[in-house]
Amino acid sequence: RPLSRGWVRLNSADPLDKPLINANYLAVQSDVDRLIRTIEIGRDIFNAKAFSDWITGKELLPGPRVKTKKQLEDFVKLRADSYHHQAGSCKMGLDAMAVVDPDCRVHGVDGLRVADASVMPFVQSGNCHAGILMIAEKVSDLIKKANGVQ
Repeated sequence: RPLSRGWVRLNSADPLDKPLINANYLAVQSDVDRLIRTIEIGRDIFNAKAFSDWITGKELLPGPRVKTKKQLEDFVKLRADSYHHQAGSCKMGLDAMAVVDPDCRVHGVDGLRVADASVMPFVQSGNCHAGILMIAEKVSDLIKKANGVQ
């Protein structure tokens, strides 16, 4: 659950223009610190005697030459990447930051709903596929109900 937050903005009034996107990865130091700690924990686990029969070579990444906190931080900042499941740019809710209501209707725009990961108010801890399917199923039920379809 990273604390760094990016943004998505319109590039112009032209709906065919690509949006402006700033993922803003690792903007919060605690996100960097947690990734460094993850590497340290992984090293501790794989250096444990219980794994000695399965370890057949040297550490590949970040590699045995990366030892100091500064080296680990540089590695994390250079190599960290996204699983590319961005979410939350069109937050669901009733607060001032919400773009859609709990039924995924866009505030202030009649007849428009959003039904994808962008409505998730928080970045999820795992793959978002199942959540997206649930959102889509729920919104399709809401649309059918609103149009008298069973």
